[in-house]
Amino acid sequence: MIPKVLFKIFFFIFLYSTAYAELLKPSHGGEKKEILKISDKRRAYTVLSEDSLVYEIYGPARLELIARYPSNKKTKKSQKFSYLLLIDDEDPIVINHRYKIQKSIRSVQHPNHYYTYSGNYFFNISEGNHRILLKSLESNDYPVLVRFLKKDFERPNKNRSELKPMVFQSNHKVIVGEKPVSYYELKNNRPLQLDLKGPKKLRILSRLIFDEYMGSNDSYRLRVKSGIKVLGTFILSSERSSTSYIEDIKDKVPGKWRTCEIDIPHGNQVITVEVVDKNKNVLTRFQEYK
Repeated sequence: MIPKVLFKIFFFIFLYSTAYAELLKPSHGGEKKEILKISDKRRAYTVLSEDSLVYEIYGPARLELIARYPSNKKTKKSQKFSYLLLIDDEDPIVINHRYKIQKSIRSVQHPNHYYTYSGNYFFNISEGNHRILLKSLESNDYPVLVRFLKKDFERPNKNRSELKPMVFQSNHKVIVGEKPVSYYELKNNRPLQLDLKGPKKLRILSRLIFDEYMGSNDSYRLRVKSGIKVLGTFILSSERSSTSYIEDIKDKVPGKWRTCEIDIPHGNQVITVEVVDKNKNVLTRFQEYK
């Protein structure tokens, strides 16, 4: 079953962007904590080991999972780690990360250990009560450290501009009502890149392309990178649009639009946006806010 609760986004979410971030505490599990010193700041992480973490959250909200992995030795090799995400009663999602050690991080409890760069995963929940479960996997040699943030919505800066990818294969028009809206096609093996100068906020508007064999709704994932650094992975779920169509592709149906946002770091950045899922194509638009 497709995770229906993910990104059932109403129109107001298009008008809002994240502002205040609340650190969530599990309603079950999570007794073990680890304090990490990051850039002269202390950050509390919950230790995800044998016991699952359960969160009771009221939406709508935009949620961010931040995960790091420990190592008892200094190494240049990337560390693999995974955990399972279950939203309400939908199918579980296995989140896989692979990051190198971030040398500047130290733990208050384990000063001789090292910790990876953060793996960031984003998703939205609709209005109402939701139950979020996190579970460690047997493939991990050590416990995963997690922070779970809930972000509210505010009106975005009106200083907005449309962005064009540096190189793109296909440009399609989606007819919304009688108005054509331009989108760039994004395929699993053909990412799109943007040339940006941060700090700015990047908004990605996307529509899943539904083939005839696909059901009435489906999910997809977008990964955003700056160079080789992954800034975040977004889970999106969409359904076939009954009012819009792709002008030059008659045998495919666009999904309803979905949106995600991410903060672009300071300085000149080459931002790469890619589809994680194989055999899924997505139509995308890009906007920047100062």
